[in-house]
Amino acid sequence: MTVHRWNKLSQNPVFPGSFTEEMKSTFTSGAMGDADAQAVIGTIYLQGNGVPKNTSEAIHWYEKAATNGNASAAMTLGRLYVRGEHIDKDNDAAIAWYEKAAALGDSKAMHRLGGIYAKGKIVSKDLNLAVFWFRKAAKAGDASAQLVFALMLRDGKGIEPNNGEALKWIEQALSSDLSDENRAMALRTKRSLTPKLQTSGSKPPVNIASTKKETAA
Repeated sequence: MTVHRWNKLSQNPVFPGSFTEEMKSTFTSGAMGDADAQAVIGTIYLQGNGVPKNTSEAIHWYEKAATNGNASAAMTLGRLYVRGEHIDKDNDAAIAWYEKAAALGDSKAMHRLGGIYAKGKIVSKDLNLAVFWFRKAAKAGDASAQLVFALMLRDGKGIEPNNGEALKWIEQALSSDLSDENRAMALRTKRSLTPKLQTSGSKPPVNIASTKKETAA
């Protein structure tokens, strides 16, 4: 029974008996153009929650959601295409959807694009583009991207080396949520950079928030 592609709600769609009131509300909202509901419908079809699994319907709804401004749906499409999950692998489509998510402000998408260009596995390696995306993710508040961007500044990968700027981003990362592994790496990098800046006569930046976290650790 088709319940998913209404053009007008006045058509009085008939829902399957298995649909909960919440599912009816979600499908109705999606039909009216609600991007968040459309993303949920995509997941319903992808996972087969209350409906038979249907990849083409899932993609259809994710695309509608992403086009209507849902960054999470665009990220999901990028992940599905790059991994070849449920659909044929398509690296160009994956990057296009990651870029869509990034354009919608998703810092994880920016970070993902930075990693794609830094590793060069599905596209030609391009450290300049990697720096571009890691910097955007760092400025958008992605803590792990802040760490990666700092390391690129320290090592001069795809960008002119700048220890002072690197330390600034290390401090920023330390004031945010980092995994234990990344926090340890950030602290090691900070300890190695600080003496170099003192030797050069530059004054290392002071970040009270990160200092408190270091003390607590």
